[in-house]
Parts: sequence; C-alpha cells; structure tokens
Amino acid sequence: MIQLFNKISSTKHSLERLKKQQDIANKYNISLDQILDLSGGQNLFIPPHHIQKIIMKEIQSIDPRDSYPIDYYAFIDELSRFVGVKPSAIYPGLTHNQLIQRMISTITNPNDNILLLSPDKEIYFQIANNQRLNIETISLTEKFELNVDEILDKIKQTNAKTLIFSSPHYPTANQFDEQRLLLLAKETEIPIIVDESYVEFGKYSLVKQVQYYNNLSIVRSFSKAWGLGAFSCAYLVSDTSSVNNLKERYFIEEIPPTHLLVTTDVLRAPYRFVELINGFISERKRVIEHLKMLSGIKVYKSDTNFLFIQFKENIKTLYDQLCSKGIIVQIFDSSTYFKDKERSFLATLGDNSVNDRFILALIETLESIL
Repeated sequence: MIQLFNKISSTKHSLERLKKQQDIANKYNISLDQILDLSGGQNLFIPPHHIQKIIMKEIQSIDPRDSYPIDYYAFIDELSRFVGVKPSAIYPGLTHNQLIQRMISTITNPNDNILLLSPDKEIYFQIANNQRLNIETISLTEKFELNVDEILDKIKQTNAKTLIFSSPHYPTANQFDEQRLLLLAKETEIPIIVDESYVEFGKYSLVKQVQYYNNLSIVRSFSKAWGLGAFSCAYLVSDTSSVNNLKERYFIEEIPPTHLLVTTDVLRAPYRFVELINGFISERKRVIEHLKMLSGIKVYKSDTNFLFIQFKENIKTLYDQLCSKGIIVQIFDSSTYFKDKERSFLATLGDNSVNDRFILALIETLESIL
C-alpha cells in the first residue's frame, strides 16, 4: 500500500507540473516547447544524448529471455567501490524516497513522533502522514543552519523516534556545517537519516562517517547530479544491523535490470560525469556572481543545482512576469513555513544557454517592476 501511495504521489506531481506548464502556455499564448520549467530541481546541464548512448548500449546488451542480466551482489560491490564503504553497509533501492520510507518503517511504529525540519522536502511529511506518525517540526537558524541544542531539546521533549532532513538542504540550497551535524549524531541516540540527493554539488559527504555512528544513515541517488532520471537507482548507507533489517523486511531484487546496467556503467567510469558536474559548479558560480549585481533580489550561496533567491517585495508579480516570458520558477504555498516565504523562490540551473535565458528574463522583469 505504501509503495502504491508513493507511485501515485509521484505520478500526481508529474501531472501537476505538466498541467502548470500547459496552463501558462495557454495564458500567455506561448507554445509548450518554449516553456522553460526551472521549478523541479531536475538535471538540466548533462546533455540527453550523453545518457541515451549509455542506455542504448546497455539495452542492446540484454538477452530479453534472461530475467536477471546482472547480479545484485555484483551491483552492490560496484557501489561499495564507488562510495568507499563495505558492501554490508549498503542497501540499494529504486529511488531515494523509497529508501527513506523503508528506513522510517523499520524504526518507527504508528503514533510515534518523528522530527522534521521546517522547511524541508514535502515528501518527508507525506511519508510520515502515510505511516501515521505524529510530526514535530523545528526551524533552522537565521543563517539556515542546524541549531543543535534546540534539536536535542526537541528530541527529549517530544520523545521523537527519528530525525530526517536533507543536506544539501531543500529549499535553502546550503549544505549544513559538517561538525554540527556530527555533533548532533553524537549527542543523541535516535536514528538520523540524512538525504544527500544533491551531495555531488556540495562540499562533503557523510557516507564514510557512518562507520563511527550507528545511528546515522545516508541516502543518495543518481537522479540529480548524474542525470539518470528515469533510469536512476538509489542507495542507503547505514550500519550493518540496519541494512540487515531492511533486507529481512523488503526484497532488493526489484530494481529494473536496465536501471542496474545503466547505473553500473556510470559507476565503472564516473570521470565522464565528474567533469560535467565540475563544469556545472563553475557555471553556478558565474550565475551567482551575475545575479548578485542585480538590485531588488538577494541570491544565497548554493551547494545544489538550484538557487534560493529572495525578492525585496511579494514574489507574485515577479513570478507572473517570468511566466509571461516562458520561465517557471518554484514559489511556496501557504503550507510551507519559513521566514519571508512570500518573497522567496527557487530556480533550477542548467547549462549556459538555460542559465543565460533565465538571467535575461530576470533582468527584464526586475527592470519592468522596480
């Protein structure tokens, strides 16, 4: 039932995005192929043909009569070499959301309390509600950092059974201070799940710290920086007992063979993608430096593939103006709480052509409304 819910939720989100694009195209008399949707956090800098070549090669290598063209344990060994942790610490999955849901289900019971950051990814709240958990929230500091003392107090007050958050963080785009995060893991015994979906854009990963903290679990995937998207896999790194609990409760032999083969191809020669990721990070720096020169907005540092930006006034007029130019950014509805949400928006970055179109549209919009 939970897996079905996650699939329905994902499909609903995709359909809502398509409907939004169509509505904006109709409203402003723009063709759908002229819409540039920067609201989804998807990979817009790795050329599609780069992935398509790998996919076609791997599909052609499959004998369709063979149900298992790749051994799962061989795949875990490849992940082990790539990440630098022992195979027994790795549990693979189809998506990072699936792995987060499964991990939560093994360490909580209905009506337990779960502690979430506010703001953070909406999917965490959906998973908690679906598993009938009581949600407790805690805010970040003014500089979008973890307040370790407040979190520890909240854990004690609420008897929370687990804590989950993203780092690099959505929506503030920053990676939390590593020492604060490790101090948090050291000072509490409850399981901490860190979603590192955007970690390749950041400064560090915690995967090798898992061996020193038996309450720390890290979830990563190949859907963001690596651009695999529909052919992606994900994996969880945790202590051996947690991984064994997952294996006892869930089958691992459920990732489609094409996903395994394509991801394995990437794992065996990651440098092909690392160069593109490093190029994107340089491009991100260029965009941030350019946007910092514009009046009326504040752009924050980013350790992700998107920017967190605040406008000096309510975001509605700026959002509508960008839509009229075929640019869709992410704004926040009333269900998402954080300071100045009415003035904040996210914009996914891509290659230089995508970014230049966004910069030009933003400059023209600011000139027209300020």
